Amino acid sequence: MFLVDWFYGVLASLGLRKKVAKFLLLGLDNAGKTALLRMLNDEVPQPPSSPAWSDLSPELLGLVFLRLPTRADRAHFPAVCRQWRSSMRQCSLPPLSPMPWLVLPGGNIVRFPHGETFNLPETVRYHNSCGEWLLLSRSDDSCFLMNPFTKATLPLPSLSSYNPRDEHVEIVNDRIVPDDGMCTWMDIKDLIDVSVIALIVCSTHLIAAVVAISGLGTIALCRPGAAAWSVSAHEQCRWLSDMVLFEGKLYAIDFRTEDLFCIDIVDDELDKDGPRVSRIERIIEGISILPSNHFPTQMLYLIESRGKLLLVRRKMSSKGYVAYMSGRQEFLQHFVGNSEFEVLETDLRHLYWTNLRSMGNEVALFIGRGCSRAVSVSPYDLSRDCIFFLDDYTPGIGSRRTTTTYCGLYDLKDGEIYSPMWMVSCKSGNVPATWLFSQGKTDKLQAIEEHLQELVEPGDDNPVALLS
Repeated sequence: MFLVDWFYGVLASLGLRKKVAKFLLLGLDNAGKTALLRMLNDEVPQPPSSPAWSDLSPELLGLVFLRLPTRADRAHFPAVCRQWRSSMRQCSLPPLSPMPWLVLPGGNIVRFPHGETFNLPETVRYHNSCGEWLLLSRSDDSCFLMNPFTKATLPLPSLSSYNPRDEHVEIVNDRIVPDDGMCTWMDIKDLIDVSVIALIVCSTHLIAAVVAISGLGTIALCRPGAAAWSVSAHEQCRWLSDMVLFEGKLYAIDFRTEDLFCIDIVDDELDKDGPRVSRIERIIEGISILPSNHFPTQMLYLIESRGKLLLVRRKMSSKGYVAYMSGRQEFLQHFVGNSEFEVLETDLRHLYWTNLRSMGNEVALFIGRGCSRAVSVSPYDLSRDCIFFLDDYTPGIGSRRTTTTYCGLYDLKDGEIYSPMWMVSCKSGNVPATWLFSQGKTDKLQAIEEHLQELVEPGDDNPVALLS
């Protein structure tokens, strides 16, 4: 024992008592070395053996599974061993977070992602959505908003009826993009069908919309039941791609320059002509001015999320080719492949954008033309910190479009794109697919076929009284 005690003393004096190391023993024959190592091994206490991975309790494995951050991790979990695979099957997952409905251009409304469907009548045409509201029109071009979850309706003017306002619109800190095609809304409104880029129900007495012809448009306002939309008679059209109501003010984004505008509205109840835009201020300057014939291959979305104004930038891949149309050479673009995404937060105090790498573990974004929302989700739900997106690009004249609607998911946690839903066949045109949110009121659509049929031939109901 003296030799062992002496050896430990030497190690302690050198600060090596509890170190892991290799020893080179000199001066002893093989038998002496073997005896010394056996004595050391007998004296050193051995740590208790750790349980094997396969012996972990199902409860602990279930907690580990729920906290895995990505789909790839959860997919690999059951491949570790048979016990892990069995524990995963016994794991009780939390209930799925509320998901929206998907409105297809052909009029079908699909429950996302379960596939329950509801069909709009053929006599009703869908244009866009705003939260839980659908913008629909009848065969006589009269329009109305409908909440399919409550059956509430609001009559709106036709998309071909406009009241040009001569009042001056104050323009602050603006820049004019040189373009031969700059014009007012009254100059172009009758060229082709009007698209509703964005629609906002500001209140039961005020509706705001971005109306456009091939992407070039203006802001239109109305009161429910009015005969025409109110637009500026002299304000030049802009390339607005989205608009949002944030902290009581309207904000709009220009998709060619990424300029952010703040819009002030005057709505005097005594003014029989209705609300009007009084001021447009560019509060954040975007990229440098683009050539007049250049269209960026990206989409921009404005979203309010937990008291913050977010901008989602979606960059799309495209292929260009030359074609001859009516004897003229034209350069056409065809959008293909996957997208890249960036999320930016608006600093309205210092007036600039800041990049966000994460939106938090309890938020998912659903983006779509005219209807983007931030949705609260479970921290164990894999949709947290994800962006659900649609094939909502509608090309202008001279561009091609496929006849399918693609629903994808971009995961900010790993930067990968997934396909949570099938490719849905639909009609091509200038009305893309969009989201419809129930706002937590119900998960089921009301049986409204008969109600919609009544709305095809409207009566003289008080528009405000139709709200529930």
